[in-house]
Amino acid sequence: MPVSLPDFRSGMRQLAAAVNVITCGCAPQRNGLTATAVMSLTAEPPQLGVAVNKNASAFEPLRSHGRFAVNVLSRHQIDVAAAFSNSTGLKGENRFTTGVWDTMTTGAPTLEHATVVFDCTLAREIDLGTHILLVGLIEAVRVNPNEPLLYMDGNWAGLVKHEQRK
Repeated sequence: MPVSLPDFRSGMRQLAAAVNVITCGCAPQRNGLTATAVMSLTAEPPQLGVAVNKNASAFEPLRSHGRFAVNVLSRHQIDVAAAFSNSTGLKGENRFTTGVWDTMTTGAPTLEHATVVFDCTLAREIDLGTHILLVGLIEAVRVNPNEPLLYMDGNWAGLVKHEQRK
């Protein structure tokens, strides 16, 4: 018998994760959402996965555009994370009033000064029940070595690096 939903949620709240903003579209019809369910899938070909709730307002736009960006936020971009979450009430293009946006190879909106941006084309979708796993073929990467923003136990968090042993 699977674990109960409350127990699952309680356990998952302890899993610290990078905060990402997944974006698609072109102005004035851009869309996006904040997500922590992003993972590396394969290096050859370079692919990543993003689990998106089917009830999210950005779900259908992400599927239909065929191109999206995964913007891994720095610890200084909490305002961007909040704007793309459900906490502010902003939707669609209005979410892009926070942050400085440009594009890369695919034309999907990319966030300047994000820790890393993965610019992707949609390779396939895998139905996972309440969510769809969007598999992205990575077309371009932009790296800005910043400290990432994390989310854990319902709060924003930072990363503390330990000194390497000598």
